[in-house]
Amino acid sequence: MARVNKSGLVRSFREACLPEKLFPCLTTGVLMGVTEVIFALSVGSLIFSGDLATFLPYGIGLALVTSTVMLLGVSLGSSVPGVTGILQDSPSVVLATMASALVAALPAARMEDKLATVLVAIALTALLTGIFFLVLGSFRLGGLVRFLPHPVVGGFLAGTGWLLVQGSFGVMAGAPLTLFNLPALIRLDALVLWIPGALFGLALFLGLRRIRHFLTMPVILVLAFILFFLALLLTGTSIPEAINRGLLLGEVSGQASWRPLVTARLWDVDWAAILGQGGNIAVVLMLSVFGLLLNASALELAARQDMDLNRELRVAGLANLVSGLSGGAVGYHVVDLSTLCFRTGARGRLPGVVAAALCAVVFLAGAPLLAFFPRPILGGLLFFLGLGFLVEWLIDGWSKLPRADYAIVLLILAVIAAAGFLIGVAVGLGAAIIMFVLNYSRISVVRTALSGTEMRSNVERVASHRRVLNDLGEHIYILKLQGFIFFGTANALLERIRARVNDPSKPRVLYILLEFRRVTGLDSSAVISFVKTGQLVETQGITLLLANVSEKTRGQFERGGLSEGDGVRFVPDLDHGLEWCENQLLDYGRITRAKPPITLPAQLVDSGLERGSARRLMPFLEKVDLAGGEYLLRQGDESDSMYFVERGGVTIYLEVEGTQRVRLQSLECGTVVGEMGLYLGTKRSASAVADDRTVAYRLTRSALLAMKRQEPELAAAFHEFMLRQTCERLAFVDRLLEAMLR
Repeated sequence: MARVNKSGLVRSFREACLPEKLFPCLTTGVLMGVTEVIFALSVGSLIFSGDLATFLPYGIGLALVTSTVMLLGVSLGSSVPGVTGILQDSPSVVLATMASALVAALPAARMEDKLATVLVAIALTALLTGIFFLVLGSFRLGGLVRFLPHPVVGGFLAGTGWLLVQGSFGVMAGAPLTLFNLPALIRLDALVLWIPGALFGLALFLGLRRIRHFLTMPVILVLAFILFFLALLLTGTSIPEAINRGLLLGEVSGQASWRPLVTARLWDVDWAAILGQGGNIAVVLMLSVFGLLLNASALELAARQDMDLNRELRVAGLANLVSGLSGGAVGYHVVDLSTLCFRTGARGRLPGVVAAALCAVVFLAGAPLLAFFPRPILGGLLFFLGLGFLVEWLIDGWSKLPRADYAIVLLILAVIAAAGFLIGVAVGLGAAIIMFVLNYSRISVVRTALSGTEMRSNVERVASHRRVLNDLGEHIYILKLQGFIFFGTANALLERIRARVNDPSKPRVLYILLEFRRVTGLDSSAVISFVKTGQLVETQGITLLLANVSEKTRGQFERGGLSEGDGVRFVPDLDHGLEWCENQLLDYGRITRAKPPITLPAQLVDSGLERGSARRLMPFLEKVDLAGGEYLLRQGDESDSMYFVERGGVTIYLEVEGTQRVRLQSLECGTVVGEMGLYLGTKRSASAVADDRTVAYRLTRSALLAMKRQEPELAAAFHEFMLRQTCERLAFVDRLLEAMLR
């Protein structure tokens, strides 16, 4: 649960009471409060319009209560002083749709029962939103909601903008903007009602778009009030006449009505009708979460300070719980009013408290004045909000979004306008999923495709064997896989393997090696493609090797019918798989090639050293016999010698924490080890251990120096030989890098 640091609150209020800060905090708080009162009136009028217009005092009451709770709760609890919250427009649009649907679903019920059902449904939605916020914040799941596709969010907001524009006509002219109502809206008496509000909303939109100053909106609001009443004065329209013509609220008399949830007439509520609105309630929950986190991200930029998103969720959750129990609606953090605090220097918690107090005063004692509030300004404010969403996603979005994403925004907007929010949400998510599948299926799961000529195992072999592998390496087809594999990408992988197997321009594939080290998982449909791959290689006489397969994935394969045997092998890693394939190729290549030389001089000649130089080199070498498991080199020792392996084999290990070993390389006969340390004069970076009975020859530093003194030509030939060995290794690495970068 969100905890408020009492000492921090006291310190914040003490700082706000300093003379240089008190006036900015109070004036900013009053400005915020006036702005929020006007906005709350607009939202309350939006929700309680049409058949519910007679209960507008309840709409105004719940809007002001929600605003008071949100301003106070978020201001006191946010992790960043100056951030505040209000009754929000996006969820309120859905609440307005839900209220209309509830009234339509209860044609035979008394109006009082309809009102009770609507009020309880709105309060229940706020309670569920608060619980949802608290769960996400308590389990630190705030980051998960960022996975909703951006065009889906845009489509929702564009749909929200359209419904706000529709609702603004209901507030101004008594009828929402629809094709059915269009003839009535273009009559002269209706034009007088909604054209001033639309012009006000357009002026507000253009003014805020062109003049980015915190006083722009308050100034335009004040000018709108002055112009409205000046127009009444110039046309000779009296206040009662303006009320009768629908230019002023008028219907609100006495004080705003309030019905907390705990005092609601729950026995008059139609719970089945509320249950039927479960889809709209779910939409409110999702819109609220994403709206809160999007606003929080914007506030981090405005405040130049990171916010604790999980704390903000908990703070908003508690505020919505209080709002729901108080009979209010859904609210959360707001960007513009919070930014107002930052820009006026009133960066503290006092402005939000002042604004909340002003909303509470208007709710308790100021309702008689609301009867004289201009409807064009209320409706124009809704028109401004809706216009902002539509311009952002329909006009600005054309240049910012990819065409496919923009199409999803248009699709969601069209469906919401034609069939409502719930179906628009479903269609939008469905379209986003389809687009994701199509786009993801274009991403190859093959990270790298190589052949055995381009990539080798960590087994250093005699030169004749290396030549065999260079000649026959194309018979090995290596695919390094990545990401999550599903039916689309798995089928593309199968087609790629089939194309390589059937490619007449390349040598016949004998071994296919698939590495799963970077594969995060695969679905059941992908298993079918791998089973088909197993069937393909079986009919072609190819061996399929699967490397780095997790136990979970191997279980999926075996349950699907792809198991060890019948040309399928599971190997621990890519290196061991390559070693096995190379050994098979060497057996295959020995049909037409001689066996590798046995003696060290012959092996040196095979590797490129002249025969005479190889014979003259032997007196400078010392023979070393090793049993299996015996150390040839120890990690950390001084490097005073290098070794030529004549018979047997040696494995290079990196020793970690004394006992744990990591295999780096295996050396067969005709190979050299320890030359790097000898030439560079560094300590041994790894250990070399004999695999079995091994015979090696040691060349010490002193022997190398003696060779330089006694036989300089031999020393030069030897250094040239070692340089050639190093260049061959570098050339192979270059070929590997080139192949991986293709």
